[in-house]
Amino acid sequence: MLFNLTVIVLMALAFALEEFIPAIPLAQNARLFIAPVFFFCASVAVPFPVMLILAFMTGILWDARYLQINVTDEMAEALAGFGGAASAAGYNQAMSSGMDLRFGSSIIMFGVIGLAMQGIRPLFRRVRWELPVLMVGLVTAFWLSAQYLLITFLRGELFFPFPVLSKLITTTLMAMLLAPLIFLSLHLLARLTNYEIKYEGLRCRFDGR
Repeated sequence: MLFNLTVIVLMALAFALEEFIPAIPLAQNARLFIAPVFFFCASVAVPFPVMLILAFMTGILWDARYLQINVTDEMAEALAGFGGAASAAGYNQAMSSGMDLRFGSSIIMFGVIGLAMQGIRPLFRRVRWELPVLMVGLVTAFWLSAQYLLITFLRGELFFPFPVLSKLITTTLMAMLLAPLIFLSLHLLARLTNYEIKYEGLRCRFDGR
């Protein structure tokens, strides 16, 4: 219980920390999305009900921050539009015409991704993080691509220019670099709280037994 509550608190802190992480101008203003990456990693460690709580929490906070925004907020436009000048302008057009992604849509997307990450939970308890780190990269790329393509589709223009691809690759690589640190932190937290992983009859207690 303590482990799960701590993870939920850390999820909220990740959103606060993300506000202070600057974009990278040399990489088409790509950003390190700490909160989503933390959710992807935490989904490997927490039980299914807690994962659903985290998906709901992450989706609500993400949509509240990046979907329901004022179009004059340039930084939020760049994040939500996930592209260069053309895609950001397209995102503004979608919002002004009422064709933006609906509030709460991210909950479904995070829930589906979290469900996929749940399948590799046994690897977390065995400290085999090669596949989990790769999965974090894959789901990050899927999440960003799906978000961008949905916005362009709603605008009636489906395109994927090179600046968007460059930003996608950079953001995915940064997520994969951050993932081992988050997995290590979660593993240490599990040991400190004597957290027990249960997965289809598989149990592992972090008390040395």
